Amino acid sequence: MNYATPQDYELYGKGLIPADGLERALTRASDQINGLTYNRIVARGFDSLTPFQQEQIKKAVCLQADFVHQYGDYLNTPMTGFSAGSISWSFGESGFVQGAGGVMTSQEVMGLLLPTGLANRVIRR
Repeated sequence: MNYATPQDYELYGKGLIPADGLERALTRASDQINGLTYNRIVARGFDSLTPFQQEQIKKAVCLQADFVHQYGDYLNTPMTGFSAGSISWSFGESGFVQGAGGVMTSQEVMGLLLPTGLANRVIRR
């Protein structure tokens, strides 16, 4: 299930993704948001979340789609640093965050998810 629509992307996305790949990008991002939230959205059902949680999830999905579109080729690279002469390149401290399930995301996306209470490691009963 996609948690964000192309209309949501127009509001919250950065406009990086071409229209012909947007649905697929939002689906992939929704799946990754499920991982980052320990599948709590699936367990509760998106419609049973509070309006605040739903809005934060939509924003996070749009920004995660942009993040993967922009950095996709670099997210799974094993390289943590490279230097040649005066040029140095490192991915280790680049602002990427590895969340639950090994999903790579941005601090901005995690900043949207954490206040919802869905991405915290706390076990709830």
